[in-house]
Amino acid sequence: MPRLVLFGEYLCHHIGGAEKSTYLLAKELQRNPELEIVPVSGVCEEYERSRERIPYEGLVEVPIVRLKYRLPFLQYTINSGAVSDYFRRSDADVLFANAQAAPMAINRFDGPSVYFIHDEMSLNVYRTYDKSVWKRLKFAGRQIADFPFMLRYRRENERAMEKASLVVANSSYTARRARDRMGVRAEVIYPQIDVRSLSEIELPPRDERPYIMMVGDGAVKGADTFLRIAELMPDREFLAVGRSYGGRKRGNVTFRGFVPDPVTHYREAGLVLLPSTWEEGFGMVSVEAAALGVPAIVSDRGGLPETVPSRALVVENYREPTEWVDRIRRVLDDYEAHSRACSTHAEQFDGRRQAERLVDLVRETAGVDLWKEIR
Repeated sequence: MPRLVLFGEYLCHHIGGAEKSTYLLAKELQRNPELEIVPVSGVCEEYERSRERIPYEGLVEVPIVRLKYRLPFLQYTINSGAVSDYFRRSDADVLFANAQAAPMAINRFDGPSVYFIHDEMSLNVYRTYDKSVWKRLKFAGRQIADFPFMLRYRRENERAMEKASLVVANSSYTARRARDRMGVRAEVIYPQIDVRSLSEIELPPRDERPYIMMVGDGAVKGADTFLRIAELMPDREFLAVGRSYGGRKRGNVTFRGFVPDPVTHYREAGLVLLPSTWEEGFGMVSVEAAALGVPAIVSDRGGLPETVPSRALVVENYREPTEWVDRIRRVLDDYEAHSRACSTHAEQFDGRRQAERLVDLVRETAGVDLWKEIR
């Protein structure tokens, strides 16, 4: 019976797309009843208080420290001891690891491993996208304090990529960056999204879905741009969904927090915007929307353009609200055609298809058969 250990620094908490995708991957892999999956997650008091837990069975908890001030590489160094000790003793057949803490697990694990890379940190890039001079100065100060620990992390990350049996990127964009920056060949396996199930959901008619929606409340997600777009389109209703938002309304913008079932918000959305300013590795929101037949318009950043069917849904000058307004009006004028194109485009991202490709790659590169003959 093969034994797979899944590791992520915050694997058991609802933090972002990586944690959600890993959980869905675990559920998909459990189509093989003989596969034993051991989820291993760092656990800290802050996230225990502020984040909902992901319901893993048989979770192994490794106590970690989360620093009050953002010094990610010092934090990595502090936590490496506890994580390394666990994986040095692990007798699993294969390790799947993702996020910033992956190198400390892969480098200590005595067996084949798969390294999932999904953002710039995975590629030894650490920078700020803030435009505020004060925030950039604060970032520079933290970076100076964190510098010696960053050098250690970079070395360990390079070693982990060399040691891993397989490096998996969450988009063609991320794979290209891994090749160009790290000299590593990464196979593209898109994040887990249950496109089949989403495509079977029937949303209300378009005229009953009044909102133009975005998901995310951070500056790098383009929240400021979204609000400026709303100001330029007073005749339209906008919906901003984010972890820090409560139920309130300002002008033509309604703010709401996250809910357990994200389809709840899509039932009211006729269009979805991803005005991100940073190099996103992938865009799960745009694929979820597309699977439901809701067109998404994205910034020309990172892997976001891969998630839509044509450049007609990509905004190159993504910091300029008037460019978004023009693109929104064009899409709404030809709505049904864009809706159909998005639905068709989303099919390639279905989680089962991605999981099957991953199983094949693990068999070829690591010599571990996770599914045997169940397909």
